[in-house]
Amino acid sequence: MTANPSNDLELQPGSVQEGTMARALLSHCCDGPDPVMHTLLTGGMDVVMLWRLFADCDGLPTEDSGQGRAVPEELRAAFIRGIEMGHRGVTEQSLKRLPAALARWSIRRRLLGFDSTTDLRSDKAQDWATAQHSMWVISPESRFWPRRLHDLPHTVGWSSPLCLWGQGSVSAMTRCDCPVAVVGSRQSNDYGRHLATQAGRTLAALGHTVISGGALGADACAHWGVIDNSQTPRLPDDMSGSAIAVFAGGLRRIGPSSNMRLFERIMQCRGALVSELSPDSIPEARRFLLRNRIIAAMSSRIIVTQARLRSGAINTATWGANLLREVYAIPGDIDHSDSAGCNALIRDAKASILTSFEDLADVCSPGHHPPQEVSETDVRRPDVTGISDSTAIPNDAATPDSSPEIQAHEARTPSEPVGGDASVNRLVRLNAKQKRAMEFIRECHATSKAATADALLQRFNADGLTRTVPSEEISRILGSLEILGLIHQDVSGNLMTKNP
Repeated sequence: MTANPSNDLELQPGSVQEGTMARALLSHCCDGPDPVMHTLLTGGMDVVMLWRLFADCDGLPTEDSGQGRAVPEELRAAFIRGIEMGHRGVTEQSLKRLPAALARWSIRRRLLGFDSTTDLRSDKAQDWATAQHSMWVISPESRFWPRRLHDLPHTVGWSSPLCLWGQGSVSAMTRCDCPVAVVGSRQSNDYGRHLATQAGRTLAALGHTVISGGALGADACAHWGVIDNSQTPRLPDDMSGSAIAVFAGGLRRIGPSSNMRLFERIMQCRGALVSELSPDSIPEARRFLLRNRIIAAMSSRIIVTQARLRSGAINTATWGANLLREVYAIPGDIDHSDSAGCNALIRDAKASILTSFEDLADVCSPGHHPPQEVSETDVRRPDVTGISDSTAIPNDAATPDSSPEIQAHEARTPSEPVGGDASVNRLVRLNAKQKRAMEFIRECHATSKAATADALLQRFNADGLTRTVPSEEISRILGSLEILGLIHQDVSGNLMTKNP
């Protein structure tokens, strides 16, 4: 499959900067998320220095094999710092993991087919990283890096991707503030395929980016729903969203072949194909469950359309719950195993129930216009490949929910423009009780407990706040949050947050 690596800019030879190149090479050597690499980076090791030290010692520890050089002291010190920052004890056994990992990574480094120890910006390195300039590569320093991926190490202690390879529109990675994952079974029946297609269409009509895998069944149907919506004739206030497909192998190994037309259409409709693995990595079975953590982390909410009890969709929903994402499931026939997973999620209060596509529109953030495509004159090429320009706005600068302020949305008509002097967004400062209520609701959702007004009152009571917060005040607190559009209450009285 041939495709322009980005609809936003044309990557030129030498465009991948040293930091991103080092991450790409290390990602190839680790062959997926690696706890030792995560520990080294947590310990403050610079990625370029890490690559050069690793390449120099050749990963062969004198202590174990009697070959090669000793582990550089800088690596050892960073590894110890990383262990301590993770609140774990430094033991002789844990220290042995570093040389063992270096030896393992060295085997993969020799498969590169070129000498990568000298110039990280050499033509051979550039050709390898970009698959002969058919792909773009971004790192956490890029303005196009999905900020929610930072939740993986911070919330669940798992490695976020070292970098991401992609094809299609790099702007798709950050175009939507509230992307939504739509997942389900590969073996979906007609009902499941209809649900996934309609979910993709509904979300795209609201302007949301839809994230899923690239498999047959629910994944493909969700993406086709997005594409179908983009083809519908619309008024000038079009709010059509786009699709992102996340793969469990390198982008030169994507499949199945029957979905190749779908992948082309995703890119043509301002979407993207993405992987954390180097271009020629084989999509082995073990990689799919690890891939699901990226789908869940990139999303603000997860919709499970149809799933069996043991399935990748349930795994994605579990990642989502652990990452404090809102999880929703659509119920199905109790006599069919195809819907047993969704029914179980609802029964066990691990997901909220969706009974209509109107519900889907209600629980997602208000519809919005995707921002205008970033032009080549607006984006500096080094920034797109992972090195932030000194004049660029950091990705985290546009992260209202990373500060004590929570973003709320004012009501608007569909034709009302976004931005300008009359912006639809405003920042609302919450008082201590409102913040405590929001934290309680999210905590209940993360631990699969019912978040009700009575339970909130009991929590305030346990915190010793009942002298100042009677039951009537709980109602006023929740009412104010609902008016601000931050929470809603389902038919069973369970409270849910509406913003990520």
